[in-house]
Amino acid sequence: MSRPAARAGSVLAGVLLFILSIVVPSLGAMAAADDDLVIIDTAGRLDVPRLEQELSGVDFYEPTTVVIYTYSGEYDDKMNEKVLEYARTEHPEWISADGQKWANGLFIFALDPDGRQVGTYFGDDRTVSLDDQTSIQDAAKDDFRAAFWTDGIIAGVTKAASLINRPWYASPGFIGTTAVAGVAGIGTWIGIVAVRASRREKFARELTRGGEHLTAVTMDLDMTELSARTLPRESSFAQRLEQRFHDFSGRYYGAVEEQQRLQALSKRERSRSGSPEQARKFADEAAEMDFVDDAIVNAAALLTRSATWERAWAAQAEPVREDVRAISALTADPAAQGSASVQALESFQASADSEIEKLGAGLRAQTITPEAALEALESLRAELSRLLREHSRALIEVYAKTNEERQAMEAAMERERRSAQPRSGVILDTVYGPGQFWNPIVFGAGYSAGVSRVESDRAAAASSSFSSGGSSTGYGSSGGSFSGSGSSSHF
Repeated sequence: MSRPAARAGSVLAGVLLFILSIVVPSLGAMAAADDDLVIIDTAGRLDVPRLEQELSGVDFYEPTTVVIYTYSGEYDDKMNEKVLEYARTEHPEWISADGQKWANGLFIFALDPDGRQVGTYFGDDRTVSLDDQTSIQDAAKDDFRAAFWTDGIIAGVTKAASLINRPWYASPGFIGTTAVAGVAGIGTWIGIVAVRASRREKFARELTRGGEHLTAVTMDLDMTELSARTLPRESSFAQRLEQRFHDFSGRYYGAVEEQQRLQALSKRERSRSGSPEQARKFADEAAEMDFVDDAIVNAAALLTRSATWERAWAAQAEPVREDVRAISALTADPAAQGSASVQALESFQASADSEIEKLGAGLRAQTITPEAALEALESLRAELSRLLREHSRALIEVYAKTNEERQAMEAAMERERRSAQPRSGVILDTVYGPGQFWNPIVFGAGYSAGVSRVESDRAAAASSSFSSGGSSTGYGSSGGSFSGSGSSSHF
């Protein structure tokens, strides 16, 4: 071997080692077995057995439902509208629950051999840029022009698999720097290894999170069971906590068994697409038990006025104080200045903090019962939730231009409210569960999500008639407000 060749080989080896040092520690993709393939060949041009066999070896980065749909149309047909109409009438499961997008996890590859058109359509979580959509369609066109319909679809779907949900290490910039002497092929191998390692990381992270919560539950188990037995039966809060405590022991031992099962999984088993989700469910169950047992201990201490009742009361009152203080960030927003909802929030803020102080003083002086104090906190949180709901309507009315935008913002804020995590040891959060009460932090996150959704929809609508490089986007008048990602082109 010549010195230049040897030197090039050394450089290449160094590059590969560098790549592996970056990628392997943080590495996932899915196997084809995790994908669903649906072939609807109404045009009757495909070799379906061969197509199924060839596509079974195509791996997407995330589990994807791949739909191959062919039909016989005319050159002047609007393919986007045709595909959407077919989905609405024959396969509504291809469309999102709100009817505005393609369903998550979906990729549709459409072919009209008579009308000489090809289209690609993507669920919200599988979308790619318009340039990438064009690349997918172009990958199939040489075969389509030669009437090799099955080959063209294989080429197009293979290209799509390399672009949909593509991680950074598989991007052209990364692969480009390593493409010397055929490193691109090695980069593809690295990508597959990386996706699986990423799953193992997620699995380990959730297993650790669940283990931490389960350890806390284990350490407090005796105290929790003792506290549950001392809850006063006449208390409505105690009665509802006892319902949450029902079969706590059974759930606990079930979680221990699940932890042991997950810990025993092999490296290969942890790399599978469903394993991180199993670990997440275990972690969520352990976290929920951790919230419940802390609330039971606090409730027993407060309702029976044990030696630690003041600490238990502080665990109930301080989160409400934090919510009251957080109102300032909402009322300072220039977009809300001068509105009646802001004035109502400011008035509530002025009185709520002193009300909480009075409740604490009343408990210390024994002029109010713990039950009554909890009921008063419940009333404060319910009133704040009502005021925030009114404020959300005021803000949405200002920002939203159409009824569809209004509904989208309301839905985004409601999702955020219902997904809010309960605070550990807070009796009211444990008794009622997520979503019963609204606080300014969750409100702000929900409003931001609503604005982002509307901005995204407006951008999609603005580009609905956009055409570039022969690609057509948008779904015409028959599509209504549908704004799913996708485009089509002629060949």
